[in-house]
Formats: sequence, C-alpha cells, structure tokens
Amino acid sequence: MKKHKIMEFKSFKNIESSFRQIRLFTLVFLGICASLTTYAI
Repeated sequence: MKKHKIMEFKSFKNIESSFRQIRLFTLVFLGICASLTTYAI
C-alpha cells in the first residue's frame, strides 16, 4: 500500500513539472507572437 502511494506521488510530481514546462513554452510562444505582431505593425 505504501509503495503505491509513493508511485502516485512520483507521477504527480512528473505531471506538475511537465505542466510547468508547457506553461513556460506557451508564455514564450505568446511573447514571440506578440513581438512579431508589434514588429509587423
């Protein structure tokens, strides 16, 4: 039972870190889009 909980916690940590990476990439992508838009105008 204890081992199962540890595995759950590990997968949750992985999900959290991947979600953080996705958010970071999204922010970078939005920043590039915004700068391109302002540059085009």
